[in-house]
Amino acid sequence: DDARKELWRPYMEIVRRSDASIFVMENVQQLLGSPEHKEIERLARSMGFKLAWAKLCAADYGVPQTRWRAFIVGCKFADPVQVFPPKKTHYNPKKGHINAFSEELDDYIVNPTPWNTVRSAVFDLPVPVGTEVRRNLLGPLDIHFGRTPTSLSLKRYKTIPKEGMNRFDLQKRAPEITPDCWIRKTSGGTDLFGRLWWDRPAFTIRTEFFKPEKGQYLHPEWTADKPESRVNRPITHWEAARLQGFPDDFSWCGKKIEIARQIGNAVPVGLAEAIAGSVLDQLEAPIPMVI
Repeated sequence: DDARKELWRPYMEIVRRSDASIFVMENVQQLLGSPEHKEIERLARSMGFKLAWAKLCAADYGVPQTRWRAFIVGCKFADPVQVFPPKKTHYNPKKGHINAFSEELDDYIVNPTPWNTVRSAVFDLPVPVGTEVRRNLLGPLDIHFGRTPTSLSLKRYKTIPKEGMNRFDLQKRAPEITPDCWIRKTSGGTDLFGRLWWDRPAFTIRTEFFKPEKGQYLHPEWTADKPESRVNRPITHWEAARLQGFPDDFSWCGKKIEIARQIGNAVPVGLAEAIAGSVLDQLEAPIPMVI
């Protein structure tokens, strides 16, 4: 009964009032197959739209992040299935190179490249400075700052030094400094208080990526004797923006929590570009003659 599950209704009303010929809807992947999805489909078709939908992973489009999102595309003058979903540009190296015998060959561009990684996105960044946005600097150094962790937090960071470790490893190694709520919660949330891998994409960048207890947001590098440096800390706003695919010259507005919300709520840039490209293909496609 949450009213937020009905926000697609005013969206479709905007589509109707604007007399749009194409629309793109984006949401969490659980939307597809839900009762809301069926209602959206029913209403959109009654408005004259043909539809296509898919769950897409940002890493498949060059973003160093395995973020999954659902997309629904509607078009009045052509069938969007012809151009959507867009062809993938990158592949999961664990599955090997996409070859001619792959049933997924048609899903990819010619000569796709391996997924981009955390290393490729943030390895070249300098040591973060301070704990606040520094307006006196040109971006993106203005959003490359850290936090002031408590001694207990630092002790927890040091307890899980290896890439990929998370709250379950913390509990195994040091139950005495593991929050009671995590000890009671024996399932779910495997990425919480996790350390990133250098050579894999990041997990989903949420709006509170600066809090390690909210996800796999600890910097992948670890050093026991330098907690104040670039290690033993969560990722910075600049690093999160890079993991979302934002260019360094992108301008951010507001306070640090507002900027974090903008970063975490955004559709990753490479994925957004791919969706926009499929819409452009639809707009530029020749309209078949009706005889």
